[in-house]
Amino acid sequence: MEQIYALGVSCIEFIQNWFEDSEEFFELVNHLSNPHHVVEVLFPLVSIIDSVFAAQLLLCLAFGGWLNAVMKWWLLEDRPYWWVQETSFYNGMSRPQLLQFDQTCETGPGCPSGHSATAATVLMLGLMWISHVMNDRKCYVWWWKFAAYPAFAMALGAVVLARLFVATHFPHQCLMGVLIGLFLAPALCIYVSDPYIWKYGLKTDADIRRAIVCHVVSAFATIAISVVTYFSLKLCGIDPQWTVQMAFRWCENPEDIHVSTTPMFALVQCTANLLGWALCVTPAVSQYRHYTKNRSLIISAFTTAVILYAVKQAQDNISRNNAFYFYTFQFLLNTIKPALLLRLAPAISMWPYSKEIKPKVQ
Repeated sequence: MEQIYALGVSCIEFIQNWFEDSEEFFELVNHLSNPHHVVEVLFPLVSIIDSVFAAQLLLCLAFGGWLNAVMKWWLLEDRPYWWVQETSFYNGMSRPQLLQFDQTCETGPGCPSGHSATAATVLMLGLMWISHVMNDRKCYVWWWKFAAYPAFAMALGAVVLARLFVATHFPHQCLMGVLIGLFLAPALCIYVSDPYIWKYGLKTDADIRRAIVCHVVSAFATIAISVVTYFSLKLCGIDPQWTVQMAFRWCENPEDIHVSTTPMFALVQCTANLLGWALCVTPAVSQYRHYTKNRSLIISAFTTAVILYAVKQAQDNISRNNAFYFYTFQFLLNTIKPALLLRLAPAISMWPYSKEIKPKVQ
């Protein structure tokens, strides 16, 4: 790995020198592709318009975030900005001087890249959603692929370059993140959410209840795997938080280190979102599609804003003095949040039209 890391550092040096005047652009790209920000911002925005697509987005982001965090602990790879300072590879040679930026100091292990995986997932879901709109609605535009595919490819390439530019990932870590993201989106939608939401093969209410139980059990399984992984590292004499120590040791500005970049926080948020998804997403969300007529977007946006404000206030008032209580309350809030955005907000937005909807004759 030392040879691969050294080659990656040379690549990062080249990118930092070549794009030295593009710091603001790459920092913006890093900010937009931040998995935490995507879950906190993009998911609520999408839920205002289309609850089914929002449910698919949350499932992919939550499962992808969990898989990313667990794989980081499985692989335990370094990040460039601290590896270049710790390694003995350059003994007797001039040690490279990598530049650090506001978003360099991430605290988890480096592989795979969460930003790259998130960007690939979101872009793939975007292509799938556009394809659905073009093929299933009466607004097909024959040239949309010629515009969307190159644009999305350039966006994904910009995310990879941004991660390398800030020296927080090696090239192979970004590549692995991209491959994971491109695989997860169609896999989870085609084989999990679509058959479930549209009731393919679910003929009775008992089938739906069994599917809900299966999803809840799967969510608890992700929690169990996370716990087993954590304590397995402990039993092997490996501190799961050693990368946090590396970040504080080699980060030029320790105030740039945020708790949201730690594997523990990512696991709490993602497993909670998975459990919340399993408990609240049923075939009933199919009535809240983007073409639903009896739904007020203004009421939906207002309700979503109120919910987000209330959740944000609750999160900001969680005491950070006790780690157990902090992560417990974060878990509870992130478990409740999907139900509020995917079921409560759409129901409220359709309430003014409830009298206009005539019941079907059985």
